[in-house]
Amino acid sequence: MHIEIHDVDHGGCAVITGPAGHRLMLDCGLCSDRPWYPSVTYNGQRIDTLMLMNLDEDHCEDLPYLWRDCVVGAVVGNPTVDAHALRAMKAECGMRSGVTAAANILERFGPGFLGDWSHDLGGVAWHVFWNRYGADFTDTNNLSLAAFIRFGGFTILFGGDVERAGWRQLLKNHDFRAKLSTVNVYVASHHGRENGCCSEVFDICRPELVIFSDGRKQYSTQETRDWYASRATGIPDYTKPAGLFGIEPVRKVMTTRRDGTIAIDVATDGRYSVRGDRMEEFSSLYGLLAGLPTR
Repeated sequence: MHIEIHDVDHGGCAVITGPAGHRLMLDCGLCSDRPWYPSVTYNGQRIDTLMLMNLDEDHCEDLPYLWRDCVVGAVVGNPTVDAHALRAMKAECGMRSGVTAAANILERFGPGFLGDWSHDLGGVAWHVFWNRYGADFTDTNNLSLAAFIRFGGFTILFGGDVERAGWRQLLKNHDFRAKLSTVNVYVASHHGRENGCCSEVFDICRPELVIFSDGRKQYSTQETRDWYASRATGIPDYTKPAGLFGIEPVRKVMTTRRDGTIAIDVATDGRYSVRGDRMEEFSSLYGLLAGLPTR
């Protein structure tokens, strides 16, 4: 399995490709500065499943063009958020082109799991959890999907923009708690900002690596690197020399801001390598070195 967490500033766009070429895209944010657009990179190609994790502009800004220029086999979103609910949540701040496109898709096809979707994309299994519009929350962040993607012995969790209150609601679900204990890599919710930090999640979840999909620091709430690092076990960082007595340095947090687009390659036995396109390559070979955790 190949994972790319694209560098789209404070947005979101990750693409997961299975061993048989099946493709899962989580959100379709873009970067206009460099520039980078999913609709250009994947122009004319098939996206087997497009998962709309969060219905804010930074997560679906390229949706009008992706919908036009790519073949989308299925769309997955929070099944409790229909077009009326989305428009109600955006009534005060308005809707730009990406959210408008999402509302139009929901208006035409309805919410939830649409099209030719499957929980198994050629050996890549996914499972999503969500809070309910109206019954639990009425804001887009806490109605984000939380998505577990599994291949062999490896699990990555994408937290969308879920905030602390949303995590606490999801933790009431036994199945959600069970899956938390399997996570190797966690893509932090709300781009690593403070309101996505929920200590109760990490009473169960102990990832080796935490990743932020974020841009340049603009907010004091982005100063959470140490908080997450204290809750991750770390992977070997081969970009740095060994320390005293040959102790290998470890990396616990990566960010698209610093490391660029982050790629993870996963073998069927759960071993994985990680690299960023703005850094020297370093790898995590799961369980290979003494002292690494085993499951």
